Amino acid sequence: MADGVPSLFDDQIGRSQAAPEPSLAQPPRERWTSLSACVLDAVWSVGADHDRVVVPLVHRVLIPGATGPLTAETVLSVDSHPLPRLLTRFPDDEALQRAARNRQRTSTRNGVTKADAVLRYARTLVGHGVLGVEDLPRLWADPEAWSRLDRALSRITGEGHEGARRSYFWRLCGVEQEAAPRIPVV
Repeated sequence: MADGVPSLFDDQIGRSQAAPEPSLAQPPRERWTSLSACVLDAVWSVGADHDRVVVPLVHRVLIPGATGPLTAETVLSVDSHPLPRLLTRFPDDEALQRAARNRQRTSTRNGVTKADAVLRYARTLVGHGVLGVEDLPRLWADPEAWSRLDRALSRITGEGHEGARRSYFWRLCGVEQEAAPRIPVV
């Protein structure tokens, strides 16, 4: 718990003493309670107004027609919008673009649609066994698994200058990227 604000990692037990403790980002007063929301926010936030474009987009995609928040001051124990549900609802980027009502690209040159980048992010996380926020503490307990996932996410088109999107994604999850366990790349 940092400054009295619960984190996704407060209930973590049995962490190896050799693994560095994560440094928690200063979380916003409220944070997304869903890993799907974190992925959508991280990808669509690059080059877009957060309050005017990104937050309404996340709501449109995850809870069509709803106006209620997907954020909370406390961390839920189970993700209400797990990544497999996102991938089932949106099997391709065209379906996600329709729901998001947004066709932005990750870059004006050689960029993919942000919808495509979201689905690649989701598939990569699921492929590494991370289905929802409840899986993040387990990931922290295994620095090698964390490193493999982080490297895989870095290869998704639209990473940005010095991994800006990935760093922002981890911050949305409540973790500062600089504090993530580091495994030398061989």
